[in-house]
Amino acid sequence: MLEIVATEDLKTAAQFTFNNMKPYYEMYAVDWDVEDVYQATKNLKNFDIMCKGQLIGVVRLSFDEGRCQLRDIQIAATYQNKGFGAHVIAKVVDMARQQGVKFIDLKVFQLSPAFKLYSRIGFAVDREDDRFYYMSLQA
Repeated sequence: MLEIVATEDLKTAAQFTFNNMKPYYEMYAVDWDVEDVYQATKNLKNFDIMCKGQLIGVVRLSFDEGRCQLRDIQIAATYQNKGFGAHVIAKVVDMARQQGVKFIDLKVFQLSPAFKLYSRIGFAVDREDDRFYYMSLQA
């Protein structure tokens, strides 16, 4: 059973994200460490993704101008490609609807396999730059 619960330990969540994102940071020469991740995420709505009581990921949201920003979704490598990401996104859509939000926005590295997941779920590319796709979904 998958649960999304408020994060109690933001430093652990930052470490989780850093570990997952490190290959992208190296690829794009992003000079970040765990403290940078913590500072960038501490004021977001942070949630732990739990499966059978075990932390398997983190998700971060922000709400602005009637839109939900899916700021970060990280799933442990051993749980990827097993449907957990899609399940988390469905929960995010429910959370957005409860807030009266009509759209969910995100950005994803163009090289990330998560792009295929977002596209399959119905996110559309609104624009792109040299690193990212900027996508949205009507909630």
